[in-house]
Amino acid sequence: MLISESNVETNNATTTTTVNTQLAGFLNRNDTQAAPTQCDVRLRLTPSGPSKAGAVWFNEPAPVSHGFDTIFTFQITDHSKECTLNKDQYFTMIHHTTCSIRGADGFALVIQNSVNGTKSLGGLGGLMGFGGIDNSLAIAFDIWQNQGEDKLGVDHVSIQSMGNSANDAYETGLLGVPRAHTLADGNIHRARVTYYGELKSQYFNQLVASDSLLPYLKDNGEQKRIGTLLVYVDDGIDSDVPLLALPINLSLLLRMPTDRAYIGFTSSTGRFYAKHDILSWKWCDESPCTDPSFYELDFHQKSKIFASKVQSFVPGSGYGGGDVDGFPTKNESPDTDPWTLPVSSFSKSRNHGLSEVADQEIPPNTLY
Repeated sequence: MLISESNVETNNATTTTTVNTQLAGFLNRNDTQAAPTQCDVRLRLTPSGPSKAGAVWFNEPAPVSHGFDTIFTFQITDHSKECTLNKDQYFTMIHHTTCSIRGADGFALVIQNSVNGTKSLGGLGGLMGFGGIDNSLAIAFDIWQNQGEDKLGVDHVSIQSMGNSANDAYETGLLGVPRAHTLADGNIHRARVTYYGELKSQYFNQLVASDSLLPYLKDNGEQKRIGTLLVYVDDGIDSDVPLLALPINLSLLLRMPTDRAYIGFTSSTGRFYAKHDILSWKWCDESPCTDPSFYELDFHQKSKIFASKVQSFVPGSGYGGGDVDGFPTKNESPDTDPWTLPVSSFSKSRNHGLSEVADQEIPPNTLY
């Protein structure tokens, strides 16, 4: 029989190699990094400490129901380290020591129209700061597996909501199936969330729909039809391949009398912890965003996103149209401007009936 004694502290980068090669326990991850000692302005949702929670909200509700596009960068560093000293029951000798470097719990982009408005903050630990917020939708970037509550034991992204009720950050609140993606390796990651006010068939291969979506898969009026919610991470932004695609009508999911909701980020830690930082963020009230500066996210011009490739298309003139067979073409149209004869005369070349100083006069003072 062994007697164990554990302690948790923020990992010191100087001991990382020793833990990874000699003392690694079952939960250890070997891809963590320490936070930079000097860094530019960033939004820190939680420090590297136990039982912390944080939230930040844009101070005015933003249009949501008809479509939006948002993009941001984030970094998760300074993971906690748990070391366990195992002894025999008679304390006659030290049996062995194991250590695991792994932070928790993650963060979320949250859309909410809670009664608490910008004072909304959910619970600690696995609730990631949004669990418990009523009338909310969360795109969760989860870095910890809660036994019996999460489907995946690795970093993953999920979409969580309980409609108008208090949100749930675990399996009960899942809308669709979560997808694995590395999030907490200390690198700067990019994420983009886009909502179209209509179904987009080109993303059906990435659908993660489940039975929990059934109440929200119907139209809610002429201008509030079933839409498509897309979540991109890292290279998927450049290649237009979302990690998650969800058919949903947000006007049915959330109670939004003015079609607007508060937008922000939440995060929390429990016994295990890490620093959750948002480095940059842009929001656009249309989808896809046509603002040329939308992708110029890196205010300090240092992270990967500053040099990222952006797919763009120049629309053709006019409206509608297609190829030679009449099939609609993507992002371009033939010239459908009205056909007209060129103008053959201009007033500046006319002399008959005009004053000799017509160029100095202002209508209706011109003499005809």
